[in-house]
Amino acid sequence: MIKVGFKKSLLTAIAVVSILPVITQTAQAGSTRNVFGAIAYSSSTQVYSSGIAKTKQAAVNAALNNCRRESRAKDCTVPLWFKNAWGALAVGSDGSYGTGWGTDQSLAERFAVETCEKYGGEDCQVVFIKQAR
Repeated sequence: MIKVGFKKSLLTAIAVVSILPVITQTAQAGSTRNVFGAIAYSSSTQVYSSGIAKTKQAAVNAALNNCRRESRAKDCTVPLWFKNAWGALAVGSDGSYGTGWGTDQSLAERFAVETCEKYGGEDCQVVFIKQAR
C-alpha cells in the first residue's frame, strides 16, 4: 500500500513538474507590461521633453523635470500622458499646440495635428513623437 501511494505521488509530481514550463510561458505571454509616457511643453520657450516610466506619476514628473531643466522656464506643463502607446506634440506657426496619442505612430501624429488645428493652430507640424511600450 505504501509503495502504491508513493508511486502515485511520484507520478503526480513528475506530471506537475513537466507542465510547469508550459504554465509559466502561458502566464508570461498573457501578462501586460505597462509603460507610461508623458510629454511636457513650455510655450514660452517652445521646449518639449518627455518621460517614460512604470507609473503615470513618475512619467509626468520626469517629463516636467526635463522640461524645466532644458527650458529654464516656469510654464512647463504636461498636456499629454499615455500608456502602452505613442504620444505626439504638434505646434503651429502661431504658437498653438496640440497633442495626440494612438496605438501607432501615425495615429498619434494625426491626432496631435488635428488637436492643434482645433485650437486655431496654423501650419501645425509634429515636432515630437515618443513611444511608451
